[in-house]
Amino acid sequence: MVDVDRLDNLIEKAVSAATKVIRDEFVKLIEDLSDRVDANEKRLTILEQRADSGTIDELKSDIQAAREESRDFARSMNDNEQQTRKRNIRIKGLTRKPGEDYIQAVLSFCQSVLHVPLANDDVEYAYSVPAKKQNITASTTETVPKETNASQSASVQSGDQVIVRFRNQQVRDEIIKRRRILKGTRQSIVEDLTVLNMATLNRLRKHSLVEKCWTWNGRLYALRKDGHTLLVKPFQPVSECLVIS
Repeated sequence: MVDVDRLDNLIEKAVSAATKVIRDEFVKLIEDLSDRVDANEKRLTILEQRADSGTIDELKSDIQAAREESRDFARSMNDNEQQTRKRNIRIKGLTRKPGEDYIQAVLSFCQSVLHVPLANDDVEYAYSVPAKKQNITASTTETVPKETNASQSASVQSGDQVIVRFRNQQVRDEIIKRRRILKGTRQSIVEDLTVLNMATLNRLRKHSLVEKCWTWNGRLYALRKDGHTLLVKPFQPVSECLVIS
């Protein structure tokens, strides 16, 4: 005769043991799955970090490329604009006699002060630029104001400059060469630089490695303190400039 109580006890123990095995296996499975999830999450994090880093690097590269492209374009436009000014100069401190227009004043100044014999038609145009408006482009003759009113002031305001355009490049170069005569006076002659070239020249003047800087025919030059002469372009670090001597 079967002992029911004993049988129930055996069944209970078997079910309990089976349940424990199943539970242990289930727990182990959950732990394995949890470990895999953690590992995958770590891997995803690493991949995301690499992806983010790669994206940033790509963005930096794109930005740098766009910046260089923009600067190349700006330099090209700047060179073209400077080319239109190759026959121009700027005179500071020019005075006019009563009844003189700017062309007459320039002719008189070049002949009497610089000792350059100019003909009346050697000057294409001349006009005054206030000190705060020196970024006006003198590249065409259509918008150039020619002043002939004798009732106006007989001298240019302090700080103002007179932009002069000569009909001949050689005449302009000769005037530039004679500007040494003006050293120590209140008058000066400079090339008619673009805004970008002027900004670059001002940057060079303040640079700790630059002894002095100058321009010729629209090109910028700098003498480093170590004695080397550089050809400088806008946006170009001094350390990357072309050494010409």
